[in-house]
Amino acid sequence: MSDPRLLFCVGATKAGTSWLYRALHDHPGAALKSVKELHYWDTTDLVARDRQVASYRGKLDQFRQQASEAEAAGRDWQVRNMARRIDDMERLIRVLAADRADDRAYMDWLGEGAADRLAADMTPGYAILPDETLTQMVARVPGALWVYLVRDPLARLWSHIRMQAERQRQSHEAVEDKANGILWRILNKGHETHILQRGDYPQAVARLRRIVPASQLRVEFCERLFRTEGWTAMCRFLCLEPTAVDGENRVHAGPKATMRPDLEQQALGFLKTHYEWAAREMGPLPQNWQHNLARAKA
Repeated sequence: MSDPRLLFCVGATKAGTSWLYRALHDHPGAALKSVKELHYWDTTDLVARDRQVASYRGKLDQFRQQASEAEAAGRDWQVRNMARRIDDMERLIRVLAADRADDRAYMDWLGEGAADRLAADMTPGYAILPDETLTQMVARVPGALWVYLVRDPLARLWSHIRMQAERQRQSHEAVEDKANGILWRILNKGHETHILQRGDYPQAVARLRRIVPASQLRVEFCERLFRTEGWTAMCRFLCLEPTAVDGENRVHAGPKATMRPDLEQQALGFLKTHYEWAAREMGPLPQNWQHNLARAKA
């Protein structure tokens, strides 16, 4: 089987990749699997692979339970949807465990049923892969398109922290208190460095620009992507016909929580160089970026 037309969407975390996945999943010119994050290229290490497979097996059990409940309730449409998700997850697990000498199992599965439509692996964690792995990805699929989304740095950081707080908190803890505690530790103790790493736009973009051919890489403001002109530009980059999408329908917005004002101002100062980088490398900035850049300079 010939290799599919392929998109690697490599981040950033909490910067609109799930919205883009949903928009492409519904696009007639794309053929995306029901699993968004495939984690193929960041599980070459056997320990990481075993951990990821275990996580996917847990999700597979959840899918089977949901399918059973849907069948008992007579929701045939949901039974069909869950059957597809179960099949995709089972096959992805086999792909991750297969011989990776030539990546054939991965490429064949991605391209199956795609024909001339766009396939995609949308794993934000790929943005922090080492140069050698990114170089290997480019060599393996030399015609692949690459997308990296950026979001207002303060908004992205707080969204990521809220997600982390929801995962970590005990039943007696409020998400807001937990989230502000995590932010304080990041700013004052240098803890939870992975959260900052996942939103280090200057470093990630510099690495991608060094390795990925310029004509095959698009770095885009997610705030612009949510509007008609941004979505249209993205479709054209991906060689797709523009479609109508709902830019207001956010995916995985996460729990609500208010950032402490003192920490907010400290965080803006901490992220000032990211705003300045974007103004220099990507301008003009969206309105919310401009507003926070001015506050960071104050």
